[in-house]
Amino acid sequence: MKITIFGDSITNGYMAENPLILKDLIEEKMPQIEVKLHGINGDDTYGAQFRIKYVKAENADLNFVFFGANDASPYHLIRPDEYSQNLTKIIDELGADKTVLITPPYYNELEPTHYSKLSEVQLFRAAVLDLAQEKQLPVIDIFQAMADFPEPNSLLRPDGLHFTEAGYEILVGEILKFIKERH
Repeated sequence: MKITIFGDSITNGYMAENPLILKDLIEEKMPQIEVKLHGINGDDTYGAQFRIKYVKAENADLNFVFFGANDASPYHLIRPDEYSQNLTKIIDELGADKTVLITPPYYNELEPTHYSKLSEVQLFRAAVLDLAQEKQLPVIDIFQAMADFPEPNSLLRPDGLHFTEAGYEILVGEILKFIKERH
C-alpha cells in the first residue's frame, strides 16, 4: 500500500532530529506501507493547490491531507470558510475515495509564539469535522487525540506547535489505526 501525507512543516518534520520521522515511524511499524511525504514549511491550503499535482502523480492508495496549523495563523489571513473551500478543491483533485482529512493539531497557546489562540485553531478543526461529515469523508481528529493525552503540551516542541517524537507517535498511531480499521 502506498500513502501520501500532504501538509505543512509538521509533515515535513520541521525541528525534528529526523525530518523523515513521520515516514520512518509508519514504515517501521507497518513495512508493507510506502509513505510519500509532501510537506512544505509554512504552507497553507492556498499554497497546497499549487503543488497538488505532485501528490496526485504519486497515485497513492490513500492521501492524508493535513493542513490547518498555518491556515489558522493570524499571519495567513485565512478564515475557516476559505479553508473549507480550499480543502474541498484538494479533495476534488485527489478524489474523495482516496482522501482522508486530518484536523489541525493541538496547539500550546501558553508558548510565546506568533500563532493563534487555541480557540482559533478549534474553529479550523470544526471546519474539517463539518466538511468530513458533509462529504462523508474519513477524518482523523489529531487535535482531540492530542488534547486527550495526559500532558498534551509534552507532545510539542518549545514553540508550542511543532511535534516532539511523542507527538509524531500519536499521529502515526492514529494513521495506522485508520489504515488497519479501513483497509
